[in-house]
Amino acid sequence: MREQELPYGHTVIGFDSVEEMNEYMAKQEQDAVERTLPRQWEIGWGSYVIRLVEDLVIWAHIFTEEEFLELERNAEGPGTPEEIEEEVQAELAQLREGYNLGYRYGKWFSVIEPAGEYGDAHVSSLWPITKADFATGRLNDWEIGSPLMDRLRAEITEAIKRKEES
Repeated sequence: MREQELPYGHTVIGFDSVEEMNEYMAKQEQDAVERTLPRQWEIGWGSYVIRLVEDLVIWAHIFTEEEFLELERNAEGPGTPEEIEEEVQAELAQLREGYNLGYRYGKWFSVIEPAGEYGDAHVSSLWPITKADFATGRLNDWEIGSPLMDRLRAEITEAIKRKEES
């Protein structure tokens, strides 16, 4: 494995083989699972979450299976209705597999991407919020207010403390 430092603290990682890359990814996933707090594992279908990435706050609605199916069935693409449904069901099976590994798929919003974008993230990088918190974020153009940030810090600190004590 080779690392190259980029400006602003970012790093690019290169691998000599696919096997080396797969080993690295498996280790990263295992580390994520180990640091995941019980409350994060509770993030499920239809949840609202927040993700803090350096100075960026990312808000998301995790789709329910029904929302995902509706989104995929309404997407434009070639094929007969039967072919489209087969593809949608295959995508749902992949989504469920990722879900079991801790990945959550939804629509993600931030000051950088206020219209939102589709994607997934591991629960180890997410924290649950309420639908009202999410609505407030939308009203505030995806900026986070001090009261919510203070509450999140307190909740996360308490959750870490409980995990360390158990």
